[in-house]
Amino acid sequence: MQNIKELPKGRVDNIDRLVSKRLRMRRVMLGLSQYDISRAIDVSVQQVQKYEKAINRISSGKLHILARFLKVPIEYFFEKINADITGNAFSFLQEEKSEKVDISDTVPEKEIFSLVKAFSDIKDQNRRKKILELTKVLG
Repeated sequence: MQNIKELPKGRVDNIDRLVSKRLRMRRVMLGLSQYDISRAIDVSVQQVQKYEKAINRISSGKLHILARFLKVPIEYFFEKINADITGNAFSFLQEEKSEKVDISDTVPEKEIFSLVKAFSDIKDQNRRKKILELTKVLG
């Protein structure tokens, strides 16, 4: 029988960090406050701050409510997961320890949120498409 290690309880992993980042990005994009989120899922503003900073994990029930409140499918929170991150998230199933995957961006988070907010405010689909093409060329 294979010896399976358990994931330490309460420990935040890379997937939790990604979910937290996606929550904050969507909240900012919709122009919502942390207070709005706290009311929707019946927690304190401080708890929302901990969720967004990936200090505390978001339960599956709260994530389901958040998806409905933010008008996104629950998959939205997991869209950017790649093999490196999921491989690391399930490393507790392996005997050997793998290196921690760094999912931090090279662009400051504040700039990303500002860009996403400004982009989401553009109502004209053709303009959004042109801006997207421009950013791909510049990148």
